[in-house]
Amino acid sequence: MQGDTPQVVVNGVAEARDIFIKQGAHTQNRPASRFQLLMRDGYFPSAMNGPKWRNARKMWQVILNPTAAKKYIPYQELESEQLLVDILDNPLNWRDHIDRFTNSLGMMMVNGYRITTSRDPIVKETLEDLYDMSRLGFRGKLLDFWPFLWKLPVELLPICREARKLARKHRDYIWTNYSTVKRKAELGKSLPSFNQAIQEKLKEGWEGVSEIEGAEIGQHLLSGATDTTASTLTTCIAALCLFPEVQRKAQKEIDRVVGPDRLPRVEDAENLPYVQQLILELQRWITAVPLSLPRATNGFVAWGKYGIPEETGLILNIYAIHHDPALYPEPHIFRPERWEGKLEAAHAENQLLFTFGAGRRTCPGQKLAEKSLFIVISRWLWAFNISHAKDKHGNKIPINTEDLRPGVIVRLNPFPADIKPRAPTRADLIRQVWQRNCDSLLDADYQWKTTPAEIAKLIERNGI
Repeated sequence: MQGDTPQVVVNGVAEARDIFIKQGAHTQNRPASRFQLLMRDGYFPSAMNGPKWRNARKMWQVILNPTAAKKYIPYQELESEQLLVDILDNPLNWRDHIDRFTNSLGMMMVNGYRITTSRDPIVKETLEDLYDMSRLGFRGKLLDFWPFLWKLPVELLPICREARKLARKHRDYIWTNYSTVKRKAELGKSLPSFNQAIQEKLKEGWEGVSEIEGAEIGQHLLSGATDTTASTLTTCIAALCLFPEVQRKAQKEIDRVVGPDRLPRVEDAENLPYVQQLILELQRWITAVPLSLPRATNGFVAWGKYGIPEETGLILNIYAIHHDPALYPEPHIFRPERWEGKLEAAHAENQLLFTFGAGRRTCPGQKLAEKSLFIVISRWLWAFNISHAKDKHGNKIPINTEDLRPGVIVRLNPFPADIKPRAPTRADLIRQVWQRNCDSLLDADYQWKTTPAEIAKLIERNGI
């Protein structure tokens, strides 16, 4: 129960398809969460229903639908090339380089500028904002389950005082990013971006949306592009250390298809089934979002012999589905082979994996994230040998895959890894590709000289 509202936890794949997909029209709402709104000063579109939600969702779908997601490949490839160079230059800080990659990709899409170094304060600010929201939001669920506590003055609840403080910090953070885009646009120095399009829409009179709400809509896209992808890429490093035979098998496939003279590209995916299986297994093995954000029925739902009344809470237990031994024997073992012959079903909407949620509240950035994962992981496998770090006695430093950062989004806590180029010629080629693209695409500050034509057309044509 959540207060006096019944809750249904969905633990099975068949039940999840039935409730969230087949009957998705009646399971698309979010339950009211005073705490989530408190953390975000009253506006959190992902946790809202009605026009507020539809306004935000429409914007995200325009820029992130499957056709649109293909347009961002130039951004993803360029950022992955810097990621490779950063790891070559400083392999010990591979985790920081992942954070720069995901943050820069999101910043370029949302705000029109890159993050060129992991030492940029924006990286720290973004990660702190995401982690604070995830951590406190997870703890704050208790208030939703025990709503009688809201009868107390908010000032008497330490977690609510913390939420108000975080709301002010979050507002300052998103407003700084949004204002930077606005200032550059006024000076004629901005590149087409999601926030710039939002600002144009607000100028034209966007009914029912304030400027700070527009900034929050843009921030949601940045958040989605950052933390979950970083979590899965961190899991990849751990898996390649712990299961070297998987790494060798994937490298053999890449060497056969790609060869030593170029980097893997998105169009190679159809000829790299084992790499695709590896990526699916990463998402199953350590799921970045073990429990979906809560849902609520907005109509009667029939489930087998049972009926679920309107306004009942629903929680999709993604972890339970992904670790069901009936579906995945020995679920705690990382085994890409379990996806052999199942790629088409896995890529179909919520047929096997629920990494990105289910039904009408599925993460709108799914296709973008999938392309980022393939580009980075296939290029890591082409470029590097990744293995356990060793202590001063030459012993492997263990990796504990249960040592996770808590929150709505989980991520393996920091661990060392040994990352070396597979061959000097591959390291040289990476540097050559990066330098060539720097010279042709980036200015002296390593920012894009111009927006790729397909992305500019997407934003201008749709007017988002």
